[in-house]
Amino acid sequence: MDRNNALKKAALKNTALLVAGWGLCLACLAQPKPPELPAETLEPSTLEGRSPNRVYVADIAISHIADGRIRIFDAVNGRFLGMVSTGFAGNFAVNPAAQELYVATTYLSRSYRGERIDVLEVHDTTSLGFKYEVQLPPQRAQALNYRGLVSLTANGRFVLVQNATPGTSITVVDLQNRRVASQIDTPGCWGSLPASSHPARFSMLCGDGKVATVTLDEDGQLADRGVTDKVFDPDGDAWFHHAEQIGDRFFFLSFQGVLTEMNLGGATGQVVRQKGLVDAASRKAGWRPGGYQNFAVHPNGRWLVAAMHAKGAEGSHKFPAEKLWVVDMATGQRVATHPGSGAVSLTFSRQGERLQALDGLTGAMQVWRFASPQRWLKQTRVVKAGEAALHLESHD
Repeated sequence: MDRNNALKKAALKNTALLVAGWGLCLACLAQPKPPELPAETLEPSTLEGRSPNRVYVADIAISHIADGRIRIFDAVNGRFLGMVSTGFAGNFAVNPAAQELYVATTYLSRSYRGERIDVLEVHDTTSLGFKYEVQLPPQRAQALNYRGLVSLTANGRFVLVQNATPGTSITVVDLQNRRVASQIDTPGCWGSLPASSHPARFSMLCGDGKVATVTLDEDGQLADRGVTDKVFDPDGDAWFHHAEQIGDRFFFLSFQGVLTEMNLGGATGQVVRQKGLVDAASRKAGWRPGGYQNFAVHPNGRWLVAAMHAKGAEGSHKFPAEKLWVVDMATGQRVATHPGSGAVSLTFSRQGERLQALDGLTGAMQVWRFASPQRWLKQTRVVKAGEAALHLESHD
């Protein structure tokens, strides 16, 4: 009997709770409905009207190399503005009007395996949006980010994409017709250095110490080849692949700090002058250039900033900077020295008012206002501009 009474009490309690619950639910239903929230809509954003002082930083993202990217920063305050995907070891270039960004890259159908497709992607720099792509032969060089692995001819019509199978060649992409125009074999030569005064001419550094020049016709086909005599010693004092350009003037720096100016406007390149930047005392201490995009020439053609390290030796040519040297290119003399900031990559803004650098040790980006060779004013610092960022270009 006691057990039955306990069960009856429990049942009555549960019934009371159920009724109370229904009462609460009925009370809820009696409340007026709140107005429906408006549906969210996504609208594209653009960089129009924002700061034109931008820097593009390519990050090959070695630890997840199928997912590279270009990060875009405001060069004045360091604010992150956006990002463009560069796929597997993509390389890029920005056109002279800073209206379009060209990315040559590779995608695999299963991320790290599967069918390979190489493409040249064209993006708008205002919205960072994708515009169109041109499929490339599956031969594109999957290499660290360097200027010159993708470049644009002076007429703005052809994009030049470096191939490596490992045989070297250049794929010529016709932007006007959105197709591959030709493939130019370039045995033993690397990169593309477009002339300024010819609509479709480019030069290349070659492993035998010569500089080759290719001239294209109006359809992007091979029209002429030229090659210099040996202009550098690839065994004794090789040149860095990075070059700085002012018109048809191209500047190259050797591993031991010899600066060479060449005119690459003609069918065959011409050496204009050579000058050693390292004096006897500095040479004795082993000062040498190092890094990737490891020197920058001011747009006025007067000043050069080089990433330098002491105790240089065979194999130290990728070392980050201990010091940044400012050299007067008219005399070849060093006129100022600044802290190295671990720099491995340097570039001036297009008007020369800013100097921008990537720190190879921390991934930071440092921006200075270049008031004079001796006077640099800190503009901004981005603590982490990339994981493996080696190439930067200025929008303005």
